[in-house]
Amino acid sequence: MAPPLQVICLISGGKDSFYSLLHCLANGHNVIALANLFPPPSPSPSSEDQTQDLNSYMYQTVGHTLIPLYATALGLPLYRQQIHGGAVCVEREYSYPIPPSSSSVAQVEVKGERENEEDETESLLPLLERIMREHPHATALATGAILSTYQRTRIESVAARLSLIPLSYLWQYPFLPTPAPHPGPSPVNLLRDMAAVGLEARIVKVASGGLDEGVLWGDVCGEGTIGRVERAVGRFGGSVLGEGGEYETLVVGGPRGGWRGRLVVEEGERVARRGGGGEAWVEFKGGRVDVFEGEWKEEGVEDGEGWKEKLKMPELWDERFGRLLKEVKEAPPDERDLEDRLFEKGQMWDADRNVGVAGSTLFISNLAGSTGSGIEEQMAQICTELSNILATKTRSPSDIVFTTLLLRSMADFAKVNAVYGKLFTKPNPPARVTVGAGDKLPKWADVVLSVVVHMGPRGDRKGLHVQSRSYWAPANIGPYSQAIAVKGSKGTEGSLVYVAGQIPLVPATMEALMEGGPQSGGLGLFRKQAVLALQHLWRIGLEMDVSWWMGTIAFVVGGEDARQKALIAWLCWDKVHQRPNEEEADDEDAAGGLDAWDKKYGGLGSLGVKPESRSILPDFDRLSLGSNMVSYVPGFFAIQMNELPRGCEIEWQNLGIAHCKVDMGLDWSNGSSIRQCTCVEGSMMVAYIEIPLSTPGQFDQTECLRVLNTAKSGSPYFADEAHVVIYTPYPATFSSLKAQFVPCKRIWGCYGVELAAGIVARCEAPSE
Repeated sequence: MAPPLQVICLISGGKDSFYSLLHCLANGHNVIALANLFPPPSPSPSSEDQTQDLNSYMYQTVGHTLIPLYATALGLPLYRQQIHGGAVCVEREYSYPIPPSSSSVAQVEVKGERENEEDETESLLPLLERIMREHPHATALATGAILSTYQRTRIESVAARLSLIPLSYLWQYPFLPTPAPHPGPSPVNLLRDMAAVGLEARIVKVASGGLDEGVLWGDVCGEGTIGRVERAVGRFGGSVLGEGGEYETLVVGGPRGGWRGRLVVEEGERVARRGGGGEAWVEFKGGRVDVFEGEWKEEGVEDGEGWKEKLKMPELWDERFGRLLKEVKEAPPDERDLEDRLFEKGQMWDADRNVGVAGSTLFISNLAGSTGSGIEEQMAQICTELSNILATKTRSPSDIVFTTLLLRSMADFAKVNAVYGKLFTKPNPPARVTVGAGDKLPKWADVVLSVVVHMGPRGDRKGLHVQSRSYWAPANIGPYSQAIAVKGSKGTEGSLVYVAGQIPLVPATMEALMEGGPQSGGLGLFRKQAVLALQHLWRIGLEMDVSWWMGTIAFVVGGEDARQKALIAWLCWDKVHQRPNEEEADDEDAAGGLDAWDKKYGGLGSLGVKPESRSILPDFDRLSLGSNMVSYVPGFFAIQMNELPRGCEIEWQNLGIAHCKVDMGLDWSNGSSIRQCTCVEGSMMVAYIEIPLSTPGQFDQTECLRVLNTAKSGSPYFADEAHVVIYTPYPATFSSLKAQFVPCKRIWGCYGVELAAGIVARCEAPSE
């Protein structure tokens, strides 16, 4: 188990930052300091309050005069810094150049122009640097972000520059499975969970048509106030949690053991103020801390940590995937003789560098370093070659949306990643899958890179790059995003979503799931890993508005049990695409929420969709089946590799479709099945082509071309060029075939049928 993190908690006085602090403690970490930013003096010398409350999308400042009391209330050192500047960068994802970490001035991008101005985000840098000088052992930074991408990405930007691990334990909390007594996910559950652990948060500002000064100083976690907020939101819209700026809070108390005292503000020390647009807030004239008397004990718990038993943590398994884990059984063993397999012996590789264009997509495949160089030198050569190719197309690495990284050994990952990461300096780097191919790579290459490049405007892309540790899904710390969505070439709402490879990490710890290991019985651990990684895939898909998967690749590792693992992966994929009954369908229909940035700048969202809507996945209402289709299940390949990241046994890689109707069809050609998913509005098509086993050595580029031509003749979406990826364990020559090549040990298709090869072809309709 990893050692506990040494956490700096960024606090505003509001409920979310303090509830996040409690989750840091409950997860075994040590909170070593509190950090707070406060507003500059009021510009009006006649103002009764000599400091101003900022209407900031980033920081809460109402009640800032009471912040110093928290040092006593929690028994922790508190560090403060004045806020300089404002919201100069109003993009959802925060962008900055790479200045010295001591600089508080960032050059930010505003509507495509570069300006040297100070953004309020940069005020965090000198504050945290000062704390780290006093506490050099600090390793993490915690924030209370729940749904605000605007806030989370700015904290992550600063944390990355200071090599701090960002923690956002409340991220997506309202949509995560919660323990009893809650009947299901709901934003209100968060407020009730706060109350259950003893957090008391008072409303100190309102800015919603449904809330007036009568609710000021009410306990937002109390049932009476919750009901009032719910009624206001139901009538006027907004967020029950205040994520859209409907209200702001000040925490006055928490559980004994986590807190040493309680803030007390007498009635005469609070003054209600009114502003324009229905705003009202509390102005504070004073306050104090009443320190708890006696030892920190609660209900007979000697160490004063009884509150942790009352703290609600989201459960690991969604209800849907908990059921899936129970339904998927182990597969029968493979009785065939592995030693007689030709493709298990020797090294095979003969695929040239390939550059091609399919619609608005540029694909660059099979880039490898020069003979005789080390792994870092090989990766540097690849990056140079890639940048040169992109330059000839007037593109840059920031236009890459997906990459495939093949390594001879996963032990080289850190070295390769350090060089690879230098390619990407802007927000939302490409999604990525990384696998270990072992001796299937050529003897002269230890790393091979293939990339997919979007040739359209950046405004047609939407990225998801959550770097904070949470309960939601694994954090992507480093140069890859969870997902990148790209609009179709005809400019419609339909978008193709590239999702990074998902492995079975427990999100809160970022450690591989190992409970119920091999000693618990057979393939029990693999089943759990397969379902957990698939759950990660689903959560990312829902966040990206995916309504249908175009297909999946399940990379697996193993020996004699490899076929059993492939079949288990297929069973997971098959069962999760069965039509749900009415009760199960209700679980998928959760609504998202708007933060303050969404309200002002979000409009219809970056891809033309209301950000408060949340997809159903899979959405059978968007699907139509061809007459020859007997199954709703999209394409599937299980690929046996040599190694996977973090020693995991499975990694899922998917293509999804958002905001688009999908046609599914199935064709056959001399035993080869062609399973197609077509995005109608987006004019995109993805085909999963199964090449059956035959006499070893007969699979070659002629066979590939034959089935590709068959697929092309049966679809109006197949242009002259397509992005083709070939997975095969067989020695083969592909020198004249424009394709990306992924060598593997074995491959299986739908129903666990072993194949000679699997082909994934993606193309777009020709531009009109």
